[in-house]
Amino acid sequence: MPNHVIPATAEGLPNTTRRALLWGLAATSTIAAVAVAPDAHGAVATEARALPSDQVENQELILAYQKFDDVCAELKEAQDSLEWIADEWRHQWPLAPQELLLGANAQDGRYTMPAERDIIGRFLVRDTSDLTKRLAPKFRRENRKTCFVIRTAAEERDHLKRWKRSTPTGRTEKALAQNRAYRIKAIRECEQRIQLATQYEAETAHLRDISGADAARLRVRDADIRLRKAANEVSQCQALTLAGLAMKADVLAVTAGDLMELTKSDATPLGQMARFIESVAEVAGRAAV
Repeated sequence: MPNHVIPATAEGLPNTTRRALLWGLAATSTIAAVAVAPDAHGAVATEARALPSDQVENQELILAYQKFDDVCAELKEAQDSLEWIADEWRHQWPLAPQELLLGANAQDGRYTMPAERDIIGRFLVRDTSDLTKRLAPKFRRENRKTCFVIRTAAEERDHLKRWKRSTPTGRTEKALAQNRAYRIKAIRECEQRIQLATQYEAETAHLRDISGADAARLRVRDADIRLRKAANEVSQCQALTLAGLAMKADVLAVTAGDLMELTKSDATPLGQMARFIESVAEVAGRAAV
């Protein structure tokens, strides 16, 4: 399974307290109480009872937010399960052999090549103190931990093919002999890296399989997709009350939380929208207390 980054949406999932406040606001200012129960035929029936108020909240929005809330719980459960696997198998997960390590600080996203990752696909940041042959003392002092790009067996096989197809040249007999020796050395080292990479990839694939990590990552990915679909459904519904606006703001805070945090101090329209969403959430929160 490819080492894609694990979705981080659940980090901003609505907590129980905030959800309780929103439901309390919906029940008291509204707005409307919604009872959902199966009828005699097993179908879900929805009954809305308008409470004393001039405005009743859009029932489609309430149901869409409830669906979003349920999917949030599913995603949180899937991510908790994935984190448990990471903790349980942490000490059995092997580090890539040093011969396979390439560029450092891959956790910054500066490379397009594969980086070393843990069992659930997160960047694996390793201690640099013992990499004395690979890293300069100054780099090790300034970078106590780092993540490396790693060579793969497939990539090394391509390199081996190119080396074997190459024909050494030299302007003198000495230069030709040196280039021939360098080619032989490169082929031998490439074959060694292929063997190391093959063993490392087989071992890590086996651990992901028996731990259930790949299946758990798929559950997280699927739940994340459902969450974004549920969020879009909420955004399509019209809000008629403060509680409805709070629900829509809460959904945006979950799905676009990182973007809002980055832009809310900007003078751009994105910054204005982020501050507006934050204000709606704050006003609704005070109203629900």
